[in-house]
Amino acid sequence: MNHIYTLICCFVGLNVFAQSQLEKANTLHDRFIYVEAAKEYELYLETAKNVPAEVYMNVGDTYYHLRDFNNAKKYYEKWYTLAGPNSNNLQGYQYYDTLRFLKEYDKASTVVETYIKERQIDGLLNAYYEERSRFNELLKGDTLYEVKNLDINSQYADFGGSFSDNTFVFSSSRNKDINQITERDNTPYLAIYKAELNANGELTDVGLYNDKLETPYHDATVSFSPNSKYLYYASSFQDGRRKVFKGDKRNYFKIYRVDVTAKRFKKELLPFNGDEYSVGHPFVSNDGKKLYFASDMPGGYGKADIYVCDIYEDGTYSKPLNLGPLINSLVDDVFPFVSGNTLYFSSEGHVGYGGLDIYKSTLTDGIYGATINLGPGINSNADDFAYVAGKSKNTGYFSSNRDGGKGGDDIYSFKYNLKECIQSITGTIYNVETKKPLANAIVTVYDSENNEFRKVETNENGVYSLDLNCAQEYQVEASKPGFSKDQLQLNTDLIPGHLMKLVDFKLKDLSDIFITDGVTEKIKIDPIYFEYYRYNINDIAAIQMRKVLNAMIAYPEMIIKIEAHTDQRGTDYFNKTLSTNRALSTRDWLIDNGIDPSRIASAIGYGESKPINICDEENENCTEVEYSENRRSEFIVVSR
Repeated sequence: MNHIYTLICCFVGLNVFAQSQLEKANTLHDRFIYVEAAKEYELYLETAKNVPAEVYMNVGDTYYHLRDFNNAKKYYEKWYTLAGPNSNNLQGYQYYDTLRFLKEYDKASTVVETYIKERQIDGLLNAYYEERSRFNELLKGDTLYEVKNLDINSQYADFGGSFSDNTFVFSSSRNKDINQITERDNTPYLAIYKAELNANGELTDVGLYNDKLETPYHDATVSFSPNSKYLYYASSFQDGRRKVFKGDKRNYFKIYRVDVTAKRFKKELLPFNGDEYSVGHPFVSNDGKKLYFASDMPGGYGKADIYVCDIYEDGTYSKPLNLGPLINSLVDDVFPFVSGNTLYFSSEGHVGYGGLDIYKSTLTDGIYGATINLGPGINSNADDFAYVAGKSKNTGYFSSNRDGGKGGDDIYSFKYNLKECIQSITGTIYNVETKKPLANAIVTVYDSENNEFRKVETNENGVYSLDLNCAQEYQVEASKPGFSKDQLQLNTDLIPGHLMKLVDFKLKDLSDIFITDGVTEKIKIDPIYFEYYRYNINDIAAIQMRKVLNAMIAYPEMIIKIEAHTDQRGTDYFNKTLSTNRALSTRDWLIDNGIDPSRIASAIGYGESKPINICDEENENCTEVEYSENRRSEFIVVSR
């Protein structure tokens, strides 16, 4: 009996110990102190019975952030078996991401498909299939990038970067003798460093950027205004020399602006910083008018989303605008960099190799479109992030914690040769009304400078195909004499040999725009209304003139002559002069809108000499309607 009692006491004691161990581990986990949390969780699991699914999730989460993906997978699978795909969005994505880190792409895809189907999110499954299809093609291809680990990297974290003239400013935790050690992963806090770009394109002479900015905690991810007057960067929020922790025991990042030309630095907090969320990864556009950044502020689509705000001339800022669900995902979308109309950013939520991958998206009509993975070499199954354009074309920098580096995160340079990367597009040109294919239609491709790049003709089945360079922006236009034009903007990706099918166009037959008056063929338009005794093309007249313009564009070989007429009121001389001015005005309008002058054979004013309705000199025989019919401009087809 005493033995049984002793065993019961031991069992109860073990349960109490296990429960205490779990509470300690959960507290460390919730405070992001992952190294110690992992130790406490392992001690708990040695004696625990009937472990709740949530605990397995937390243990997987702990190892995920410590980048021990084999252990993360082990515990995420235990959680997933018990809880299923629909219980926690974030950890579901981290389990999926763990599988990608381990290159178990098929299994990862099954996890995502199950998750999306369970959640029944409209359109998300098709979007995932489209991204996965592009990614599967990337897996088949070779890299287009020549990548080099930089000499400036240390055994600690080095990442990011921004140029101020030839000074490259980046983030590093190498300052171990001054900065404290983080409890999260036992690494030194980050500081801002610089290196100089020499004549050979190499970064040398590494040193602390400025000790006036140095704090004992994180200072990182910098960007400069165009004139290098202002430095934007993120820092752990501090009160004096102490970090400020909120009620959830978290210290949040905030973005600061500093006038680095001033004798004394004054750290200016930006107005959209918050006390319950972090703001970081600032990037100022080349014209200095927009500030992009990442934040987990409320109202986003996931953990950290990318936002943009306007920078006004008086130094104030507009309300931040979320870049939307085509860019931002359920998890982290960070490190924005913008060049022209192209946004580069890093994301865990789009289909990729694992961890953060670098993507690009093009701004069209005020909206960033589909995301394009930059492909192997620049992306890996580790974290790849912080894209920065280089000083010369087709070069740049990015950061990664991939195997083979010198420290936790390293900065890499890259250059790529897109001449070796060719893609193809194919499609069919249709008559929009009959739905029948159009043979001998023309497909013309213009590059980003609006220069003609390719031109092909459809075959008897209305089908065309042509080759384009990778990673380029094109304007593709379909046309045929006698038909309207159709066009679209097309951005190729970085997949060599990629075939884009079903790039179709629909053209409208414009043959009904002509009328025949006896043996004379004319362009059919409504009357062009001029103001009384005037001959300039006003907004109302321009509506009809555009019909003439469209007809001449549709028939590029067509030649016309212009005839202008007045009613019988007024003197012969006045009417002749007025009609001549109106004929010349319509001719000039067409030329100003792109019509070659050689396509206008003549522009003659006939005054009142060729009326449709005969009216006497006393103005007694014509109504106002009949007078208006006499006041007309006619566009007579000479040839087409």
